Amino acid sequence: MESVLAVKNLSIDFLTPTGSVHALRDVNLSIAQKRIVGIVGESGSGKSTVVSAVMRLLANNASVHSGEIEFEGRNILAMKEQELRALRGEEIAMVFQDPMTAQTPVRSIGQQMMDIQYRRSLSRKEKRENAIEMLNRVGIPDSMDRFDQYPHQFSGGMRQRISIAMALMMNPKLLIADEPTTALDVTLEAQIIHLFRELRKSFDGSIIVVSHNLGLIAELCDEVVVMYAGEVVERALVDDIFYRAAHPYTQALLNCDPARLGELTQELPTIPGDVPDLQEVPTGCIFASRCDQITDICTSVRPPTVTVNSAQDVRCHLAANA
Repeated sequence: MESVLAVKNLSIDFLTPTGSVHALRDVNLSIAQKRIVGIVGESGSGKSTVVSAVMRLLANNASVHSGEIEFEGRNILAMKEQELRALRGEEIAMVFQDPMTAQTPVRSIGQQMMDIQYRRSLSRKEKRENAIEMLNRVGIPDSMDRFDQYPHQFSGGMRQRISIAMALMMNPKLLIADEPTTALDVTLEAQIIHLFRELRKSFDGSIIVVSHNLGLIAELCDEVVVMYAGEVVERALVDDIFYRAAHPYTQALLNCDPARLGELTQELPTIPGDVPDLQEVPTGCIFASRCDQITDICTSVRPPTVTVNSAQDVRCHLAANA
């Protein structure tokens, strides 16, 4: 299947006063047409750094050490600013983590949605109708009446719906949702999950979903990429990840999901230990210090990427020796 987006051997450092943080190292992933790919991993694993690199929205202290990001055959990392402006919003759109800061507070929601359509040769009336239609599509009630209201007049859940409507306004080929439910309470989180499930039926593009919410990933995604400490440790179809996970980190991450607990308990499962210091990346497997299946080779030799099946890769010595 042809790829819309291909990230190849991407390595990114963040320059700090105490030295370089090797935030991403040799990251590879591919997003096929009309597929939804989830990126999971604990905080600090590099998920948001990957999608920020795709949009070229990295912090000023970021340095791309190596690699390519190809969108429909074009290298995003080599694009000039004018090309990037034409790409963002039109072909690749992004829904950010915090809905409370995603919109401009001094302009009405309707005006912002009309502004997004500036590239289209449409009348003001047509742009307004398109915006109202999109607000209806994401479940904003009385959208015609609320068109001229400002962001502070909407709840957090409504503002996240509006962010999704804005991202879909130009019918992009790739939609990136960076932890779209993180800032919401449980009820609103369920509403946004339901919204994405409904949008999946009508959206023609590909979607990247970055999330800690394994339930969201299980419900929405076709494939899952598991990241740990700046590396992709496993990639597979969603059923393979949840039922046949091959990497010890993926298995441990799934075991920490409270939804998988079979009985009531006062202690939630955790992964012991800490994420390694990425200023000094350890030799060998990046997960070795926290792994309960460690062998002698794990601490001294970097594990290869092993193909488990045609749709599942894992970076682990156990898989290599199986």
